[in-house]
Amino acid sequence: MMKEHQLEVAIKTPYFTLNELTDNTERIWLTFHGYGQLAKFFIKKFESLDPDKNFIIAPQGLSKYYLEGFYGRVGASWMTKEDRLTEIENQYRYIQSVLNEIGDISNKELIYFGFSQGTATMGRFAAWSKIPFHKMIIWAGTFPPDIEPDAYSFLTGNEEFTYFTSREDPFFKEEMIENQNKVVSETVGKKPELNWYEGGHTVVPELLTKI
Repeated sequence: MMKEHQLEVAIKTPYFTLNELTDNTERIWLTFHGYGQLAKFFIKKFESLDPDKNFIIAPQGLSKYYLEGFYGRVGASWMTKEDRLTEIENQYRYIQSVLNEIGDISNKELIYFGFSQGTATMGRFAAWSKIPFHKMIIWAGTFPPDIEPDAYSFLTGNEEFTYFTSREDPFFKEEMIENQNKVVSETVGKKPELNWYEGGHTVVPELLTKI
């Protein structure tokens, strides 16, 4: 008889930071890349932000793969449907370990930023960790609809939620706006502010300075 076994092991995996965390830092961005991206390239999208006031953290999906065939460019993924709950648990442990290594950030404004597939990881981790934050940005992605009721009960009501989307994005559908509003409102008790941008399925660095 076949049996599945779960084994805990210690692994090494990277995360990336941009700028220095100092007394002058005002905002910490915890960012989540999209499907098929690598964090070391994704984090460059935030180079337009004032380096003295902004410190950016970019964890990376724990699964890597060749984007085309068996060689060439490599991308990362946050999860698949296979052993889904275990992968989500591994995400939580990994991201929390990243923050533990960064140290105390309680005296800074925490901004969550999720792009594409990363928005689901962001939404779940924020609910699980219950770390107070200032703003959550959903960019060209879908907020997870499967978060437990009251998971965001730790919110003060002053947090800002923003949704960036583009009609030029090949994944965009008009009904996504209503669905997004419904899921976010039911989960966090507030409808996200809608912002349109010009461009496809990508982050526009120039807009980040205006957030």
